[in-house]
Amino acid sequence: NYRDTFRRKYKSPMEKRDTFRVTYEQIVEEENFEGEILPLLWDFLGVDNKIPLRKLHETTKQADPDEDLSEVIDNYGELEFCFRHTDVLHFKQQHRHAKSRWNFNEDSTKKDDSDLSEPECLPSWSILLPICSRTKSSVATGTVTSKEHVREKFNSNRLIDLATSSQYDSHNIAPSSLCWELLETFANSLQNTSTESQLKSTECIIGIDVDDEVFNNPGARKRVQSILSPCPVKFVDIPPQMYGRVCKIWNTLGRNAKNDFIVLLGDDIKLLDTNWQVQVVNAFHRIATETTLPFGAACVALSDMSFPGFPTFPVVHRWHLRKFGTILPKQFVNQGGDPYLFELYSRFNAASFVPCRLHNTIGGDGDARYKKHEINWRGQILTLNLMHLQEHLDGVKVSGMCLDVVVPSYRTNNNVILKSIIELRATIKVYVRFWLVIDNPDKNHINDVSSLADELNAANVGNDSNYFANVIHYGENRGASFARNHGFNYSTADWVLFLDDDVIPDRNILDAYVGAIFRYPSAKVFVGLTELPPSFNTWTRMLRTCNIMFFYGVANHSIYPAWGVTANLMVRGSRFNPTIQFKNVYPKTGGGEDIDFVFQFKDWYNRQDHIVVGVPGAKAMHPWWNSGETCYRQINGWAW
Repeated sequence: NYRDTFRRKYKSPMEKRDTFRVTYEQIVEEENFEGEILPLLWDFLGVDNKIPLRKLHETTKQADPDEDLSEVIDNYGELEFCFRHTDVLHFKQQHRHAKSRWNFNEDSTKKDDSDLSEPECLPSWSILLPICSRTKSSVATGTVTSKEHVREKFNSNRLIDLATSSQYDSHNIAPSSLCWELLETFANSLQNTSTESQLKSTECIIGIDVDDEVFNNPGARKRVQSILSPCPVKFVDIPPQMYGRVCKIWNTLGRNAKNDFIVLLGDDIKLLDTNWQVQVVNAFHRIATETTLPFGAACVALSDMSFPGFPTFPVVHRWHLRKFGTILPKQFVNQGGDPYLFELYSRFNAASFVPCRLHNTIGGDGDARYKKHEINWRGQILTLNLMHLQEHLDGVKVSGMCLDVVVPSYRTNNNVILKSIIELRATIKVYVRFWLVIDNPDKNHINDVSSLADELNAANVGNDSNYFANVIHYGENRGASFARNHGFNYSTADWVLFLDDDVIPDRNILDAYVGAIFRYPSAKVFVGLTELPPSFNTWTRMLRTCNIMFFYGVANHSIYPAWGVTANLMVRGSRFNPTIQFKNVYPKTGGGEDIDFVFQFKDWYNRQDHIVVGVPGAKAMHPWWNSGETCYRQINGWAW
């Protein structure tokens, strides 16, 4: 009877596969199981219930049923977090007091570095300080030199414009008084924020262009030494081929650094807070204690008030120089070096900001004294150096979680929803960047969103610096796919969460997705649960009845869905799969691009099983389109 039933109902592709659900608790309570559950199970299977039940050894419980699992499982805190936002009964019961009991990697464990005292043994410092009398690059002022005898100095390669535009001519040399004023302002800020003993143990390694008429002469060098006194000063000549290549200049200056800590600064910097060196050193100690990494295997950034949340001025230890041989990989030119260092160590939870402020008066996110040259370091360069770092950490597992949130923003007067998104937080340490991509040329909208991001970033300086909001705009409406690609490609994170600008995410959505990453380490796409409000009229009831919105809630129905909507979807970062992009053949407002996007992941990863996973605990509330009134155009877009 059983074999016939099994063959007919469970092996036949034509028969509906019924399911009999039984909980673990119902199985282990033998009297209840035999009296109430077993007869129903026999009937379900079509088995004669007169056959005596024989217990298999494999089903015998290994531990006392009354044992507290938290006392039995060594990594219970991590396990509890992974399942905190699932429907696993045990962890749902624990959830109400889980936060107070099980925080295996929570930000609340961070110490306030400002309360820590100066170490007994004063560490030595090297400040890498390139100085020059150029104001802006010749490219910025429209005076790129065309003199053949100047261009012949350099190889004709892709950096020829950078090299020629960074040379000295009458159009881009600042008055000498302004050059000395900048340096004196920096020196005064250094002296006002450091003790006498700290200054004496801080060496300034000064890079001077050989063609610089203001700084490259014996009298000027003596004046530099006097201005920076009592700091020891070392001078390094910068040849014309390196003008404008700030990352290469840093590497050159770094080879002359023999001290414990190395910080990358410029002569246009003004330090604002005292005791910044002590706080940086204490941050290194805290990271070494919390991560058990070797002391010095870290990156600590000062807080740049002109570009809040961005690690513009990182500090590394001589440990980094010993292991890598240089501060930055040789591919870097003049952009990306500072965030690269921060991203490198963030994968090991060893990157941090300190609440010590400085102000960058010339560079940063605005114009610089050279033509900016970006390279794509987010993919292979970062991956190879992560592998190199891991080798020197004796194979320590990459444990840092880098997760970015990309939001295409077209709707105006929408700051309430955008604020609810950029205020999302995880209960464990996660490095999060919010990318608000404005796909609307409305200047008021651009200003509103920028002000919202600035408000968040300013409030987070030295407080919640793992979270930072970026605003990108390109002055036109190019559609949801273009906007998502923009944020996707800017991100350096390992995971990117797409949220629409009309969804209200559950406050625990980051925890739910991070837990899913831990539970399904081989997955590449995670589909969240996008819910809609209750139906309230004929149109909304019709939408529910025809089930056209099935894939908004597919995470509730399938562990491994075919695809998911981009209103609430998390995928592997673009640095792992750079050719996967949203295609521009779909409607601007969306429709079909999410299906294609997920299937690109399946093709990239050779259609491996279970790379798409549903996460019902990652919830977001989506409003009715057109406020619940008829919206045939929206539905028509889905059928594109």
